[in-house]
Amino acid sequence: MSRTATKPFIHQMKKQGEGCLGYVIADPETRQAVIIDPRNDQVDEYQDLLKKEGLKLALVIDTHTHADHLSGAAELKRRTGVAYGMLEGTLVKTADRALHDGEKIRLGELELDVIASPGHTPDSLSIHLDGNLFTGDTMLIGGSGRTDFMGGDPGELFDSFQKFAQFDDHAIVWPGHDYQGRSHSTLGKERSHNMIFTAGGREAVVEKLSVRGPLPQGMAEILTFNRKGSAPGAHIDCATVYGMLKDDPHAVQIVDVRSPMEVSGEAIDGAWNIPLEELEDRIHELAKAKGTVILNCQTGNRALMAAQILERRKFSNFKIMDGGMKGWIKAALPYQKGKKVLPVMRQVQLGAGLLVLVGMALGTFVNPWFYALSAFVGAGLTLAGSTGFCGMATILLRMPWNKVAPTPGGGTSGGCSVGGAASGCSTGGGCSVGG
Repeated sequence: MSRTATKPFIHQMKKQGEGCLGYVIADPETRQAVIIDPRNDQVDEYQDLLKKEGLKLALVIDTHTHADHLSGAAELKRRTGVAYGMLEGTLVKTADRALHDGEKIRLGELELDVIASPGHTPDSLSIHLDGNLFTGDTMLIGGSGRTDFMGGDPGELFDSFQKFAQFDDHAIVWPGHDYQGRSHSTLGKERSHNMIFTAGGREAVVEKLSVRGPLPQGMAEILTFNRKGSAPGAHIDCATVYGMLKDDPHAVQIVDVRSPMEVSGEAIDGAWNIPLEELEDRIHELAKAKGTVILNCQTGNRALMAAQILERRKFSNFKIMDGGMKGWIKAALPYQKGKKVLPVMRQVQLGAGLLVLVGMALGTFVNPWFYALSAFVGAGLTLAGSTGFCGMATILLRMPWNKVAPTPGGGTSGGCSVGGAASGCSTGGGCSVGG
């Protein structure tokens, strides 16, 4: 979804099925641009957009240290040479421009206001630009970022919300996440419905947000990557891997860290399947590899996280395959095709939508009590977005069409777990509450 105005230019970048939102904002006169909260697996998309719109990148900003996805800010800095800005005091080593509370950043004829907004994390910030608030995970639609890990503080979060009092109700709120497909809100709507505004004061907010929940899946690897700005291990392209396999099948061993469900749909012949969430416990299987281990996933994101695990466990004979399975297929290299199943997140969306429609129809034409079915589904989706536990996904993964055969290679694979990028369902501990 994009929102383009005469001044400023705003384009919102979404990651389908994961709720992550990033932004390109620019001065339409000078074409200078700033990127906010880019994902690592969307760096090419950001650069393509800049080229398409004739924009020149001036700065890349992360609104906080992300714990649920890999940041692409350091990679954009490496490719373009622009500065990487984060709030002063951040632990992210590659952020080379310290941003200060109250600082004004010139963007051509525009001016960006930096607002320190800690609470979700100590290094959280928001950006105000001409009636637009880019709030990161500080303020989400109907809720906020969690405060029960990464140095979060619910009291500081409440105080950060009070800083938005200087803006009127018409200010547009552009959040860092939304798990229900919404793109933006207004400050007026949030003042009426956001749980931080309506909880009943600072003490009530502290009490509500002090409950601890499950941590985001793979958080240790994600934080390591985001704080270092890079992943360990050498990279290798798909064509080179294919050439090595043709010359000597034992020269490399591809290890696919996707879920068994994904691998059952399309896989490289001879690849072992060790899902990312099982890699820590099954790392001993890599000792059976006769050649260099090549880490593979769908686009390269999970392979980067797998590399963090191997480095931590002192396993060094590996490389990361750039582009992943998507790059392999794009390069027209041979692969095995099997049954293709909709990602669990898509199945959840279809199932939830159908149940809501059925509940509304039965409530209208049969008995008003059936409206409770729609309300029950809505409550379940809110719970999934808030805690990371998706009950519908758990049920769907037990359905016959989601069952997969044992995987080949260095051992049998465990069942397809619910959560993270592996299953396509954002569970395992999200970064938001409310909303």
